[in-house]
Amino acid sequence: MNAKIKCCNKQKQAFCTVTQSTWRELGRDRKEYRCQTSKMAPWGLIGRAQVADACEQTHNRFKPPKVHVVTLKAVDIRVTVRGFAARVDASLTYHNATDNALELEFRMPVDEGAAVYKFEAVIGGRKISAQCLEKKKAEKIYKDAVQSGHTAVLAREDALTADTFHLALGNLPGGSQAELQLSMMMELKVKTDGAVSFTLPTVLNPRYCPCDISPSQHTESVARTGNSETVIVSEAYTFGINAKVQGGHVIARIASHRESLNVELSDDSMSAEVTQDSGGFKPDHDWSMLVYYTNPYKTHIIRESGERAGTGLMKDDLVMVNLHPEFTEESYSHRNEILFVVDCSGSMHGDRIQSARATLLLFLKSLPTGCYFNVISFGSTYSLLFSDGSQEYTEETLKKALGLHSTIEADMGGTEILQPIKQIYSTPPKPGYARQIILLTDGQVFNVDQVKELVSRHAHETRVFAVGIGDGASTALVYGLARAGRGHAEMVYQQDKLQLKVMGLVRSMLQESAQDVRIIFDVDPPGGIKLIPKNPPIIFGGQHLIMYVRVPTSTEVKSITVSGVVGNAEFKNCYSGSDVVTIHDEEKTLHRLAARAQINEWQIDNEEDVVEDMITLSLATGVVCRRTALVGVDQDMKPVGHNPEAQPIPRTRSPGVSFRSMLKKMRKKIYFNKESPIKSRVIAERDADGDMGEEAESVSEGHSPVDCGKNLMSVVSLQKFDGSWTLEDAVKITSLPHLLLAGATTYKNETSWATSVVLAFLETKYSAEKDEWALLANKAQMFIARCGDDVEALMVAARKVLAEN
Repeated sequence: MNAKIKCCNKQKQAFCTVTQSTWRELGRDRKEYRCQTSKMAPWGLIGRAQVADACEQTHNRFKPPKVHVVTLKAVDIRVTVRGFAARVDASLTYHNATDNALELEFRMPVDEGAAVYKFEAVIGGRKISAQCLEKKKAEKIYKDAVQSGHTAVLAREDALTADTFHLALGNLPGGSQAELQLSMMMELKVKTDGAVSFTLPTVLNPRYCPCDISPSQHTESVARTGNSETVIVSEAYTFGINAKVQGGHVIARIASHRESLNVELSDDSMSAEVTQDSGGFKPDHDWSMLVYYTNPYKTHIIRESGERAGTGLMKDDLVMVNLHPEFTEESYSHRNEILFVVDCSGSMHGDRIQSARATLLLFLKSLPTGCYFNVISFGSTYSLLFSDGSQEYTEETLKKALGLHSTIEADMGGTEILQPIKQIYSTPPKPGYARQIILLTDGQVFNVDQVKELVSRHAHETRVFAVGIGDGASTALVYGLARAGRGHAEMVYQQDKLQLKVMGLVRSMLQESAQDVRIIFDVDPPGGIKLIPKNPPIIFGGQHLIMYVRVPTSTEVKSITVSGVVGNAEFKNCYSGSDVVTIHDEEKTLHRLAARAQINEWQIDNEEDVVEDMITLSLATGVVCRRTALVGVDQDMKPVGHNPEAQPIPRTRSPGVSFRSMLKKMRKKIYFNKESPIKSRVIAERDADGDMGEEAESVSEGHSPVDCGKNLMSVVSLQKFDGSWTLEDAVKITSLPHLLLAGATTYKNETSWATSVVLAFLETKYSAEKDEWALLANKAQMFIARCGDDVEALMVAARKVLAEN
């Protein structure tokens, strides 16, 4: 069994202890060990080396493993943002304080779509540069080098999830310092509010492993990551982040919801330098930055030159197309079967489940009449709001759903996400209705591939939209499911932004699928154009779309046309060759991002006939995939000799007990049955009694506060099934007298007038949150029109009443 490392920081001291009784607690009672301070950084970057007999079993009790902790001295991150792409260079400095050479392993979180392409180590002034090779070959080179006493490095993607990388350093000499350098490329998408969002994953949360993951599948990940022990960490490490923003876009501003940043903008606003303030960054959450360009929705087409001496993809030029297609209102359909799947596992406790509850309320109120819906809650088990399947959205079914909304809690144990998805697919979609799944989860699971494979098999009949909640949520699961289900995904790091992200997905969900998508390049000479990946992308109106196209170096691009059909309407976007900007980038950022996009699609298809193509593309571009790895060996250094303490971490065994049988026992005792609701850190906003404050409280129907307009959710909770608000509701929300509102103007229907007043109130007080209540407003306006009133005339009158009072 491997060690789980946690660092506890207090006044620049890091300390933690483990005792025999604590170990028994972990093995028998599944309690998470909590040290003397409440602030605990999730483990991963701290290095460890495990010695022989680390999982010795005596009298049915596990002894704590003997673990060497290699001091993590510093983390230095350099980020370069160019338009809608970023390069990240991460430097991790470690010190081996022992007298012996050690074989070490580290874990590093990465974004699921990141293209990891470079790994180097600097030890004693010597640089070890890794090369991308087929995985089994790379692992053999590493193993042989370490056994012969040479220092070697190895970087590989986790066997079960693409958002975690394992870094290994063999034979780090005693008393020496090593600097590990990892480089990667990342796509940047324009979010709902127009910001180009960059997020650096720094949190590694323990992942729940369902019972249907076999020991052979899980052994590699568990053995490398550890899941059980807290060890001593004697000092805190520094964490520095510096970012540059450049690339031909006018920068309006740079901000962060969570970080205190120093931003130096150039005189022409075309570039900026960003640093953390003097307080530094505390790596207990993912680091994020928002870049606002003056015109983020403008189409940008970049052509990156290839390597003349390169092979395959790297030899040709690569075109990146960024656009925001807009669809008409006719593209929205009411004939949808919508399934809202909510993670209620223990790890969703606190502010996450509070936000999920408020989001469920907004979702239920925004559904259009005529659709079918269901709500599925899941944890170790799952439950359906309507056990007989989706029901038509009526006043009665909405009332039942609101009853569930008021009682939903994070009390369902582990994260068994596969079973509820299987249940959904066990019944066919409603005839004549498009089935859509929207998933809310913190995504802390190992069986990502199983779920993606299932979703991919049913993508022709069911689209999947996913929202990842909180730091450390699995981007491999969230983005992977949306890609496999031909939907869209969002990550939410601030829980108060959850409603905004979910409602953005709901708008995409209500759009009909784009059909007959065609991407035409008019080039001279003709031919040689290849779309990467080869299948046309999924297109949603108003959402940032990124496409990659491989173009021969001698080819001139005259025009680009993207067209298709949505519902009964055609869309067509045409761009001139003069819109194409050519760049020269030695790191070949766009080439490697295109390679990663193709690899992601192949890994979802999971077909054997693409394995060779995947490996070939990975080797040509250096972008690591699940079947390749980066390996390097220091051939010049004198062998440091074999150290009996430098045991390969995944290969320890208990005397007289097979690893398979031991893993089965651990499944029953430790990680597999139930997810611990105990968190490794305390949310700063929580008060001493555990309350999250008024803003996090959800409001159920019929229990409104006195001042019903004080927060958006209280207004939402009063809306009726048909989209209306009564005059009594309008009085509560606006705090205006009943007689004043009743006699303010002429109308055919009192309720339609009251609804107009509430809509005007939303426009006035909650204009910044319009994306959250836009679907509510559409529903309300349809109600007014059905009553025979003039929608715009009533809205003008309502705005006037509010302005004058």
